Amino acid sequence: MVFWRNRSAKKADTPVVAEERAAESAAQTETASAQASETPPPSPPQTNVVTLVTSRLADRLAGVASTAGQIEVQDTKSIKPPQVPTEPAPIAPASQPHVFGQKRAVAKIRAALNAKPCEHLLVLGEPGTGRLALAEELAADTARNAADDWIYVVERHTPTRAKAFAIPHGKAAELVRDLRAAIDKATVAFERHTKSDEHRISLDLLEEEIRYLGDKAVDEVRRRAESQNIAVVKSLDGYVLAPMHEGRVVRSDVFRALPEALKRNVEAKITTLESELQSIVATLPNVEFEASEKYEALVRQTALRAIRPSLVALKQAHEDDQPIVAAIDAVEDAFVASSTSGGAGQHAAMPLNLAGEDGDELRKVVTVRHVSPVDLLGEIGRDALGRPAHVPGQLARAGSGFVIIEAWRLAADPKAWSALSAALASREITPLSGSGLSIKADPVPLAATIILIADEQSWSKLEAIEPGIARHFPHVAKLSAAVPLADMPENEFSMGAARLASNNALRPLAPSVAPIIYKDAVRRGGGRVSLSCTALLHLLKDADAVAGTRDAAQIRASDVTEALAHRADGETP
Repeated sequence: MVFWRNRSAKKADTPVVAEERAAESAAQTETASAQASETPPPSPPQTNVVTLVTSRLADRLAGVASTAGQIEVQDTKSIKPPQVPTEPAPIAPASQPHVFGQKRAVAKIRAALNAKPCEHLLVLGEPGTGRLALAEELAADTARNAADDWIYVVERHTPTRAKAFAIPHGKAAELVRDLRAAIDKATVAFERHTKSDEHRISLDLLEEEIRYLGDKAVDEVRRRAESQNIAVVKSLDGYVLAPMHEGRVVRSDVFRALPEALKRNVEAKITTLESELQSIVATLPNVEFEASEKYEALVRQTALRAIRPSLVALKQAHEDDQPIVAAIDAVEDAFVASSTSGGAGQHAAMPLNLAGEDGDELRKVVTVRHVSPVDLLGEIGRDALGRPAHVPGQLARAGSGFVIIEAWRLAADPKAWSALSAALASREITPLSGSGLSIKADPVPLAATIILIADEQSWSKLEAIEPGIARHFPHVAKLSAAVPLADMPENEFSMGAARLASNNALRPLAPSVAPIIYKDAVRRGGGRVSLSCTALLHLLKDADAVAGTRDAAQIRASDVTEALAHRADGETP
C-alpha cells in the first residue's frame, strides 16, 4: 500500500512495493536499536513515500475503532437531551348539556320533553344564551315512542279527496315506492291490453250491438212509414221523417209543388208517425246506457287484468297488516276508476307519503328555518300531468318527534302562527289545498311536540296576535342571562368557555385565558357573570384568529388580550 506525502511526490520515481520497503524498515529499526546508546539516531531518510504493512494497518484501524466506540458510549451516557419547553394542559371542556350549566332550565326542559306528546314547551331567554342549541341537544337525547306513518290515496268515487291511511312506523316510504312501481307496471300493461286485437274486436262487437238495438227499436215504425211512402232518415240529431216517391226522398221544392190536398195528407201521416217515433226514440237512451255499462265493464276488466298481478305480491307480503292491505285495495280501486273514466290510472292512484316524497325517514328533531302555513302544514294538489302531488310540512316530517320554532319567525308572519295555532288547538295536521286542480286531504293526528324558543319581546308580540296563547304551552323553562359571581366561579366559567370553543372547532384554551374572559364576562354582566354564549364565542373566534397568525397550538392570554384591544379600537384581528 502506497501513500503520497505531498504534491512534489508526483515527480519521484515509481514507488517501491510495500513488502520490500517494510523489510528494509525492519532491519534499519533493529540496527538503530543496537546503536541507540552509543550514537544519536540518524536523521530520517529523505523520501516521499510512507509504507505500512497491510496486516498491521488493519490491526491499528481495528484498535482505533474500538477506542472510538468506547468513547462514543461513554459520551452518550453522559449527554442528556435538551429541555424542550412544553405548553400547559388546556382547560378541560364542561360536560353538562349547557355550557354554563343552567341546571334549573335543563331540568324543566327534560321534564317537558319526557311528557306525553302534544304537551308543548316554551323556552324563554335572552338572545345569545344558547336556547336553541340546548333545546336541540336535549330533544335529540330524548326517547319517544314512534307514531304511525301516514299515506294518502285519492278516493275512487271522489277524485278531489285524498283519504289518509295509517301505516306501521317505518313502512310508509317503502310501501309508497312499491305501490308506485306496481302502478307504473300496470299502466304499461293496461295500454298494451287496450291496443290488442282482442280488445278492439270486443269494442267493435259492442258498437255493433248498440246499432242493432237502436235499429231494432225503429224498424217497426220504418216499415209502416215506408208502406205509406214516408222515409225514416237517421241524422246527427236523431231521426227525420220525409215524403218518399218510388223509393226516393222527395225534394222540398217538388213537395211544395204538389196539390194542397195531397200535401195535407202526407203531412198528417208524418205527424202520426212522428209521435210514434218520438216515443220509441225516448227508449233509446236506455239502450245506450246499457251499452255504456257494458263498455265500462269491459274497460274495468282490462284495468283489473293490468293492476292485480302487480299488487298480488304486495298483498301477500303484508297480509297480516290490515291497514296496508286497505291502502293497497284503495290504490287498486283508484286505478280502475281512473281507467274507466278515460284517464291514465296512475294519475289518480298514485299514493302520497305524508312525511315526504323523497323516501327519507321521519326526523326526530326538526328545526324550522322557513316559517309559512305551507312550510308547517304542507300542501296537496295536482302537478302539470294531473297526478296527485304533495309537499310535506314540517309538522308531518317530525312524526312523533320534536319541532323547534323560534317565536320571532312566527311573529313576523301572523298567518303562519294562525296555521300553527289551529293545529295545536285541534291536534291535527291538515295539508293546504293547492291552486288549480286542488285536492282536499283528510286531517291526520299531530304527534310531535312543539318547542317554541322565545324572548320577552317576541313572546309579547305573539300574545298580541292571539291572547291566551299560553294555553298551548303547559311547560315553560327560562334561561338566565346573568348570574351572581358566587353561582358561577371562574373555573366553572372557563370550562364552559372551553366547551364552547370545542363545539365550534376552535383551538383549546390555555389556563392563562380563564381570568381574562371571566373578567370580561363580569364587565358585560354589570357586576354579574354574563352567560351570553354569542358574545363569548365572538371573542374566542377573534382570539383564535390571532393565535392562528402566531402558529400557536392554544388560545393564550396574549391572544385574548389582543382580541379585546382590537375590539376596543373598533378593529378586527
